[in-house]
Amino acid sequence: MKALPIAGFEVPDRYNKDILHLMIVDAHSLYVYWEISDRRKWLVSQHFECGYESMPKVIRLYDVTSLYFNGSNAHGFWDVTMTSEANNWYLHHLGAGRTYLVDIGTYTWEREFIPLLRSNCVATPKDAKTKWGEPVQTVVPEAEAERVYNRIKPYFFENIQAYSPYVR
Repeated sequence: MKALPIAGFEVPDRYNKDILHLMIVDAHSLYVYWEISDRRKWLVSQHFECGYESMPKVIRLYDVTSLYFNGSNAHGFWDVTMTSEANNWYLHHLGAGRTYLVDIGTYTWEREFIPLLRSNCVATPKDAKTKWGEPVQTVVPEAEAERVYNRIKPYFFENIQAYSPYVR
């Protein structure tokens, strides 16, 4: 793909950075896009002693609803093998009101999954209309390590006052 000129500047088709981003399309679909840097591709090809282009490209989708995900405790996972030139993918037929994240990686000869990048976590909306006062999206539970005096430690933005009294 060739870069598009915009007002005298060219927008590059690659930024040569490691990016993996997951987005919600609707209650049953997600969209994921990525870029794997040349450096990471080179490291993987050196480790496996073969060209990166010849390795299988795999998206692993994890269902991590109501979990503090540690990499191996998902409710379930699904692998999607994609074409080598792909840099984005749609994931369909998912559960509504669930929390997901994805890894992009490859397989070894023994079909062991090797993750290269991990995405952000997203929660799909509920399929039905919400009742009055009910939250639209589920809230991912906080980590136990973030508790202070048996209370959840607030995030930084929750400690900023909306107004600042001052004296003249």
